[in-house]
Amino acid sequence: MFASAEYMDRLAGRWRDTVTLWAVPELLRIFIDVLLPVFGVAGAGYAAARIAKLDHRPLATLAYWLLAPAFIYSVLSDPTALDGPVVQMIASSVITVSIVWTLVWVALRRESGGRKIIDSMSSAMGNVGNLGFPVVLFGLGEAALTAAAIHFLAVTTCIFGFGVTASSRLRSGSSLTALRRVVTTPAILAVPAAFIMAGTESTLPTAPDRFIGLLAEAMIPVMLLTLGIQLASTRVAAGWSRLSLITVAKLVVSPLVFLAVAFVIGLEGVARDSGLVLAAMPTAVLVGLIGLEFDLETEVASAAILVTSVVAMGSLSVLLTLV
Repeated sequence: MFASAEYMDRLAGRWRDTVTLWAVPELLRIFIDVLLPVFGVAGAGYAAARIAKLDHRPLATLAYWLLAPAFIYSVLSDPTALDGPVVQMIASSVITVSIVWTLVWVALRRESGGRKIIDSMSSAMGNVGNLGFPVVLFGLGEAALTAAAIHFLAVTTCIFGFGVTASSRLRSGSSLTALRRVVTTPAILAVPAAFIMAGTESTLPTAPDRFIGLLAEAMIPVMLLTLGIQLASTRVAAGWSRLSLITVAKLVVSPLVFLAVAFVIGLEGVARDSGLVLAAMPTAVLVGLIGLEFDLETEVASAAILVTSVVAMGSLSVLLTLV
């Protein structure tokens, strides 16, 4: 089943409008109302880290083990979570990551294994957690968060599945280690319980429900602060030609591939738009963590995270004008 041709015509029309002068105020409105608060919180974390020499790791650990799984459970335990095209959403994000990973891998086929892995991860895997959720919330509305959570799970699974598996094999590790990391990720562990509650239309007692809700509400600001604190310690040490390839692949090729995949499988509406926005996110912070653990080129991953995050302020403004 194909998405309607009317949508593609409408998208093309919006693009023509965007590049005209009268569309500039709309771009500014989106930047100020949607992106500035998001990057502003990250900027506050950056400034605090520069002044007080903060370490991002305690906050990152807190978000990883408590806030992210609480947020995922809170969003997906809603009975309406299973109403949408869940399989199509997962497929569209997984296929997009796979295609972009493969394109970069083939382009760098003559390079070392370490470079192919770190550049492919940086190009294909976006910051759908720290940055993606708040941008979807402010840009598309609260109703889009459920669809965004489905896409988040697909991309996060790909990050661990592709990234850790390739890195483990490069370092002569076991693929079982990669699988174990995927299935024991706290945010992913929260999914079965959330889907059971959604499928049976059950609710938790008031006390645990409020406990999880408070943790869930803390995720977005804490993740944005964590992103800013981490970027404060990042230095651009990689070559600009290499970073340019990663930036174009992540911020331009990835959303275009997602749009094409969504068109082919018939994904429409908020399910498509939330996935498209997440596909346009800058390089994931997890890429740097995987690179650090497996002794890959961490300076390249850190530089890619910084550069794509800065460039994304402009590219996301344009994208949100179109959707």
